[in-house]
Formats: sequence, structure tokens, C-alpha cells
Amino acid sequence: MAAADDIADLEAGEFARRRSAARQRGTPAWLWPEVSTGEWAEALADIRQVISKVLAGKKARLSSTDRRAVSVACYTSGVGPLLGYWVEAGKLGATPAIGDLLKLHLDHARVREAHVREQSRRMVSALTARTIPVIVLKGGATAYRYFPAPETRPASDLDLLVPFDWSRAAEAVLADAGLASIGRDARETTWSSPRERREPKSLWLVHGEVPWSVDLHSALDFAASPGAATVKLDRGDPFNATEPWALEPSGRVLSQPLMLLHLAVHASGGLHSLTLLRMVEIVLAIRQDVASGRLDWDEFMALAAQTGGLGAAYPALTMCDMLAPGIIPERVVDACGEAMPSRARAVVDLLEPATAHRVNRASLAEHFMWVTGPDGWFRQLRSDLMPGTAALRRVYEARFYRLLRRPITR
Repeated sequence: MAAADDIADLEAGEFARRRSAARQRGTPAWLWPEVSTGEWAEALADIRQVISKVLAGKKARLSSTDRRAVSVACYTSGVGPLLGYWVEAGKLGATPAIGDLLKLHLDHARVREAHVREQSRRMVSALTARTIPVIVLKGGATAYRYFPAPETRPASDLDLLVPFDWSRAAEAVLADAGLASIGRDARETTWSSPRERREPKSLWLVHGEVPWSVDLHSALDFAASPGAATVKLDRGDPFNATEPWALEPSGRVLSQPLMLLHLAVHASGGLHSLTLLRMVEIVLAIRQDVASGRLDWDEFMALAAQTGGLGAAYPALTMCDMLAPGIIPERVVDACGEAMPSRARAVVDLLEPATAHRVNRASLAEHFMWVTGPDGWFRQLRSDLMPGTAALRRVYEARFYRLLRRPITR
């Protein structure tokens, strides 16, 4: 691998120390005191402009020279390996130090992808061997279909969809494969090896040994927050709209236009998800599938209207339209924007691709952007005011520190 210099593995206990210090500063999610959020935002703006150029078929050059700021920007946006790939391919220029840094991101992603590939194939094969229908979602599908190399689309987990009636049988298969349940909600369970280290190996890049897990979904429906309207993606009949998965044909992936709608709705659901990587993912999927005839915009609009997903897809689609102008028909973006709740539209129309993603924390307007109707407000406020016991302590602790410290804004 390229020389790591100061972008190295976390020492034992360092993650806990950084997290504790961040809470005391009143910024519980900002774990990089060495880098200001302003420096991070500047690096992201530079990254955004080179992504737009390369997507347009032009050569580009990063002007940033601050290794730490660039590394955090790459890590939080997810695009470090992709930029490293472009450097390697001669599509992107940078100073020698930044070029080596981006290649380091790519090197780690290659190590991790080799591990994840085999684990992913093993889990899907184990499920389909028991005749359980399985659809591979998100990065587990798109990495092998749309990206120039699978390692350029890193993901922290493997998202799998099984029919609701098969979910208990699927959980038993994962348990037999050596995984243990580490989380559960109404529509999904999370599984990981008990031997996996849960803390990150690095906070500067997607480490080759980063923890890996499986998110097992029993429904495709999605709500951005407790108070948001549910997007009824299951109305798209996902198990009758599939194609073979690249790594194991017994596993499936979503067909268009349901795949695009699913990607856009999930990326849009919270600003913590609206990363540059997800925008690139959507742009690449649109470009390839429109060219091949696999994606038809009228069919997308009809499905989005049927599922209640028009407005829910707007944040991601409008950011993608800024990142790669002309990639989405204007009529599609306009229709999605008109269907969006006015509170959410007011938030999104102030965003741009480089800084749409929230790492630190959302404003009150952003927190409540998807809440609609009296029932939605009741659900949202109940969730905010009555979290679980452990979560409640963390909420009030963070609020206390925010009273003592000036909040970070950008």
C-alpha cells in the first residue's frame, strides 16, 4: 500500500477518547479536532468540482493540499477510493502527497472488497440454497453493475431483502452461518460476526479491515423519520421485478425503475445519507440504464407516484442534476419538487452537492423536514421525547454540552 504517514490505524481506546471529547465540545459526531468543519467543507467543494468534470468526460485536478482535510472529506463522502481510481487511470490530477493519499484510500478499499465479495457471496448462497428469495440492495448491487471497479463503491454493510414470510427462516440461516443479531427494528435486522471489531479501524479512510455486517430487510417500504409519510416501495412488487446478481445468479437485484427510486429515496431520507458517493451512484445508474433502454422516465414517474415516492426522491435527484447537469429530465425534477412537503423543499433548495451531507448534526428545520400531518408530528415528538433509556441519557448529555459550548455551524 501507499505510505500511510499520519493517516493510520486508530490506537486502542482512541475512538472512545475522541467520541467523549466530541460530546464534551457539544459536537458529538465531529471526531476530527485536527480539522475544522470549514476546512472540511472547502475540501468537499474541491472534490465536488472534480467529480462533475470527470463525470462530464473531462480531466480534472484537485487544488486542495491539506491531507487531513481531504482525507476526512473523502471518508465522510465515501468517494476516496473512486478518486484514487481516477488518479490511477489518469483522469484526475493532484499534488504528489494528495495523489498518494487517494491511492491509499483505493488500496484499502481493494483489500476490503476482496473480503466483502466472498462474504457476500457466501451469505447469499446460503440463503438461496434454502430456497429463500433474496434481493441484493444498494451498494452490494450497484458496485458490480455501474462503477468502474467494485472497490470504488465502498459500503459498510450488505443489504439484503427477503419476503416478510421468509424473514425468520433467513435469520436462522444467518445465525447458522456464524452471524449474531446486533440490532432490530420493524423492517430489518442487523447481523455481524461476533469476532468482528465493532469500533472503526480508522477515522480517515475506509480501512481494509473495517467491520462488516448484513442488514436483512423484510420490506422495501421506507420512512425518512418517525414522523414522515411512508414511501410504499413494496407496491413496486420487488420480487417480480428482478435481474440476476453479478456475483451469484441465484441472488437477484432490483430492476428499473424500482432500483433508481429505491436509491433516490434512501439517499434523500436524511441528510446524513445524502453523500457525494450516493449521488455519483445514481448518476452512473441513470447514464447506463437510459442508454441501454433499461430505464424509462415515464415508468419511473408512474412508479414514484404510485408509491408516494415523488417528493421523497427530490433531494437526491436535484443534487444529482447539479452534479451532472442534464442527466435527469427537467420535467422529472420539477414533478418531484412539486410533490415534496413545503418544509422539506425549503431546506433542500438551500443545499448543493458538496455540503448537502450532514456529519455534524442537522438543524431543527432539517430534523423536522419530512414530518407531515398531526399523526406525523405526534410520532416524531414521541420518538424525540421518549427514546430508550440509554439513548435518553445520551440525548440529555449532548444537550447539556451544547448549552456550554458554541455550536459548530457551516
